[in-house]
This record gives sequence, structure tokens and C-alpha cells, in this order.
Amino acid sequence: MFRFDERLSYRMPAHFGGTEGSGCQSLPYDDVSSIMISYRTDEAKLSQYVPDEFEILEPVVLVNYSKCLGIRWMGGGHYSMLAVMTPARHSRSGVEGAYILVIWENKTAPILGGREETGMPKIYADIPDYHQLDGRFTVHASHEGRAFVELELETQKALTAEELAGMNANGRMNQLGWRYIPNVGRPGAALSHAVLYPADTTYRSGGSGVGRIVWTKASPALNPLQHHIINALTDLPVLEYRQGLFAKSALNLRGDLIREL
Repeated sequence: MFRFDERLSYRMPAHFGGTEGSGCQSLPYDDVSSIMISYRTDEAKLSQYVPDEFEILEPVVLVNYSKCLGIRWMGGGHYSMLAVMTPARHSRSGVEGAYILVIWENKTAPILGGREETGMPKIYADIPDYHQLDGRFTVHASHEGRAFVELELETQKALTAEELAGMNANGRMNQLGWRYIPNVGRPGAALSHAVLYPADTTYRSGGSGVGRIVWTKASPALNPLQHHIINALTDLPVLEYRQGLFAKSALNLRGDLIREL
């Protein structure tokens, strides 16, 4: 009969065996194309969605679309993602970074690896490749054929070598999240705590410009599992757009540095 070994780490279905160590490691992504648009919003409304162990550093929402290629842990495969985050500090540890509100992805494997195992709030959406024409970049995400967010970026100038060097000097982003696993058959949490998941980015090229985002409210009847997330983000007012960015980069998800906060 199968027995668990406390020296190993397991993934569902666990009874097929585990691996040595924590099961977390550095995950290189060779080719990432990103569209990043941020805007200032109402802090009181935003704070409803950030756990009280965190302090919002600035009432800013960053929406980051990424097309990821050359993913080594997927055998050179690919997927797309759309993450929504805000700058924050963990009060007890003092760690600063980006608190991740939600990440939509279009493949199962990265969702499973990022949810219960690392505390990143990942859910599914259809995310097609971005369109690019004469410095204009557009992309959207949808669920069951209904788009709920659209991004548009007009680049105005290319990033200089000095700007890229400055971005690479500060290339690590501390992703902050909340790992929550509910009890089975009763209210409450089996596990509930803050997590840190660093990511290192090496920027190769890109351009800055002006962006905009259009959120579309979701119907509970047509999107019963995600409408409350989409509608909460739709209700955050866009008070002022910040500089938008398109970037080509390489990414290294530092699973070896993941820890509880």
C-alpha cells in the first residue's frame, strides 16, 4: 500500500509518488512579450481586496499581460497570462513588492503549479496572442466567449540602452500573495497565510507610451465562478493612467526563494 514519505514533496494525485526536496525550483522562461498598463485608483475601494497583513504603498493597479514562450519546465511550451496587482508591503516582515490580486492563465499546468503550491491566485481565461501594428498593441481576455477586459497600448518611443540597464538593475519583483486552502466539509481554512514568490526579469527591448484598459462587467448567470472578481476590478475607478510599456524579456521565476511570510 502507498505511504507518504515526509522527506518528499507530492503533487496531486499524490499516490503516484513524490520528489526530493521542496518541489520548488527556478523556472526559466526564454522569451516573454509583455504589455503593462497601470493606473491610479481609489485606495479605499482597492483596500477591500488586500488582506490586512499588507499595507498598500500606492493606490495603483498594474495590469500585466504576458505571452510566454520557451518555457523549459513545459518542455519548451508556451502559455499566456494576465495579472492584476498593486504595490504593497507585508507589515510583519517588511517585505515590499506587488500584491497579486488575480492571475488569469490559459493553460492548466501553470495554474496548478501556482495556486495551492505557491499561493498565487490563478484562474482560467481564454487569452489570445496580442496584436501589433505600427506601435499599437492590443489584447483581450475572455471567458466562455465573452471578453471581460481589453488592453490597448500606443508606444511613442523605444526604450534606450540606459533605460533598459536601469530596469535590469531593478529586475527583481517580489510577488506577494495569499495561500488559502479551505477546510473540507466545514467552514474555515485548512491553511491561510501570506507568501513571497520572487521573479527576476532581464529586459531586452521595448517601448513606452500611453495605454488604456476597458473592463466589462460579467453576469452571474453567464460567469458564475468569476463574475465577482471581474466586477470588483471593473468597479475600481481609473483616476489617472501612468506610463504604459511593451517589453521583450527573459524571466526566471525564483521558486527556490519562495517562502511563507
